[in-house]
Amino acid sequence: MDTIFSILQDISKEENVNIYVTGKYLRDFLLGKKVKDMELLVSNKTFSIAKKFADKIDMQIIEGNNSLGYRVIDIDRDLRIDFYSIEEDNINIYLQKRGITIDSMAVDICNFQDELKGNIIDPTGGLKDIENSIIRIWDEDVIYDNPLLIIKSVALMSELNFDMDRDTITVIKKNKSLVSNIQCKELGEEFFKVLRRRKTYHYFSFMNDELEILEEIFPEIKKMKEVGECDYHVVDAFRHSLYVLKLTEDVIYYDGYFEDHIRKSYENHAEENFEGDHTRIELMKLAAFFHDVGKPSARKIDSTGRVRFKGHEITGAEMVKDISKRFGLSIKARDILYRIVAKHMLPLVSYKSNDVSARFLYKMFQECKDETLDVLLIALADIIGTRKLLNPDEEMGKFKIHVEYIANNYITRYKEIEDLSDVINGKDIIQEFDLPDGVLVSDLIEEVRKAIFMGKIGMNKNSILKYLQNIL
Repeated sequence: MDTIFSILQDISKEENVNIYVTGKYLRDFLLGKKVKDMELLVSNKTFSIAKKFADKIDMQIIEGNNSLGYRVIDIDRDLRIDFYSIEEDNINIYLQKRGITIDSMAVDICNFQDELKGNIIDPTGGLKDIENSIIRIWDEDVIYDNPLLIIKSVALMSELNFDMDRDTITVIKKNKSLVSNIQCKELGEEFFKVLRRRKTYHYFSFMNDELEILEEIFPEIKKMKEVGECDYHVVDAFRHSLYVLKLTEDVIYYDGYFEDHIRKSYENHAEENFEGDHTRIELMKLAAFFHDVGKPSARKIDSTGRVRFKGHEITGAEMVKDISKRFGLSIKARDILYRIVAKHMLPLVSYKSNDVSARFLYKMFQECKDETLDVLLIALADIIGTRKLLNPDEEMGKFKIHVEYIANNYITRYKEIEDLSDVINGKDIIQEFDLPDGVLVSDLIEEVRKAIFMGKIGMNKNSILKYLQNIL
């Protein structure tokens, strides 16, 4: 970054143009955190300044989100520098419009030196809020112009582990209906930042209990608060789901909960990137929270007067798909969420029927696919969340062992046979057999995979070919 600062300082002097560092880079610099991306405010000749900088450092320039902005990027170094136009006389007004105080500071690039704090332009008191670890929206009017600040303030809380100013809580609560004015994609981007951090459960509870905006973001939860209490649940579906989210996080972030090889598999699985900067752990948490979203529409009372929610997992999966579409998630992300919610009852079915046979497990792994570990985790949190509220002293070790057994079979047995190309492939089978019409090689390989899992044959070419000869 020293080279970048030096070049920007030279350009500022050569062109007689003020260039200000602002936003996340300045805030995180003051907090002692490392950050690559930078946002700059330019008093004049924005494109010319951005182009000159890009040429000097051999980076690519692209147009930003609006006609006033330009982004210079370095793909190899994963570096992005945004240039925005600002009239020199109005920088204080510009900063005030940003709303959140700790993001409403700037410093001239030529003054970005050891005595940084003394040179900061800070019209809303952001520096003091950083020192006090407070998220504050400095004026109510800015929320009307930019309602996204409501959810962005929570995302910053979760990122920095800050508290929220009491007056800001009051203002957000008063203006909670403005959430409906936020574009879903922008809302989703900020909301997923909360899912990315630890203590998501805490911030969900905060958004519901303190800010009262969770229903504004997800209208579906209103009905969840009205159903769910029955012989197995002492709280409504919403409170149960919040608890399941908490337990899911407890397991994910607790090093010694699972055996080492299972824990490592979960760590790798949770860190999987699926869409831009999103990771699978965000989807796991969202699925945990919405695993019972289908209960209100599935609620039935049987002939004995007992409340039942048969099929709630399928109804819920369809609702989660709709939520995913609303927030512009990719088809892959939608499929992941759908599968987790739709299949989250399978481990409990296995437990109640005492069925961990190879046949049942193979069918389950086929249905759950890459979401098997997700399903097991949510099922574990679900049953613990249910039983612990009914009987806080109940020992849940048996179900934990049950889930670990299934996870172990998935990791050590099923995953090993997902790809058999090193042992046998379609070309081998075609060369060996004169296949009848209608017989697909992919179907035969699936039969082989199943036979290996069931222990009928070994995982070697000779055993496989002999098995195929017998079934063809």
